Amino acid sequence: MSTRSDPYDSTDFDIREFTLTAQGAFRDELELDSFATTPLDDDSLRLLRHLGRLESATMEHLRNLLVTATHKDARVTAFLVTWAFEKFWIADAIDAVLQAHGLPRLKEVDEGPRRHSASDAVERRGPITRAIEAMGKGVPIVAVHMTTGLVDEWVLGDAYEVLVERAADPALSAVVARIRTVKSRHERFFDIESRWRLDDSPRAVKQTRASLATAVWPIGAVERADAERTFFDTIVYGGAAGHVRADAVGDRVAGLPGLDPSIGSAVTRKLTA
Repeated sequence: MSTRSDPYDSTDFDIREFTLTAQGAFRDELELDSFATTPLDDDSLRLLRHLGRLESATMEHLRNLLVTATHKDARVTAFLVTWAFEKFWIADAIDAVLQAHGLPRLKEVDEGPRRHSASDAVERRGPITRAIEAMGKGVPIVAVHMTTGLVDEWVLGDAYEVLVERAADPALSAVVARIRTVKSRHERFFDIESRWRLDDSPRAVKQTRASLATAVWPIGAVERADAERTFFDTIVYGGAAGHVRADAVGDRVAGLPGLDPSIGSAVTRKLTA
């Protein structure tokens, strides 16, 4: 069992250092001039726009997390506030690339109608419903949120890799590398927190397994347009190469404490459905 007493324990991840060194705006650091002469293709720009929308959807996600016991964990709350701040500026950097192509900003385009399917029902629960459901789950629900955050980082990491590979553009590669440097701390925190919490509590494992079995990836996808979700799923996890990526995510899930190949396979199926 865990013996942590200081919520700001810096043994594995220095949360004070993270909050004090939060990444703000960095669009001015990006080399965008080359896009004027060698613009990205339409599919790469479409994927980039979708990623930007996912990165900017933190308020929707935090609204759901912070009506549960997660908001009582000072360390996690401090991380999530800073995480949301950094993701806002990641989305701003993506906006800068879109604007360099003469395209409107993320929030200035109507995505189209959302998907409405039975498989999305759990993820469409509002904050009031989530708060009521969370009352009986207690502290173990924090492990659920940390693990879903970790899997989301893996999924978005796959999407950024696909983007770089298909565009084969040095300027875009540099932008993505800059973004992933910021995101690397997010993944590290989620990884550390999910592992010790799963290892610490059988209840956390049980709740996490149930959540992963019904989750929609990436986080925030249910709020995006149906056509854009289909495009993302096809370009990142479609075909033979996409299935290999999905299997790799499933394997990583199965390797987490208390989880196993059955839940890893469930995640893989959700990615390739």
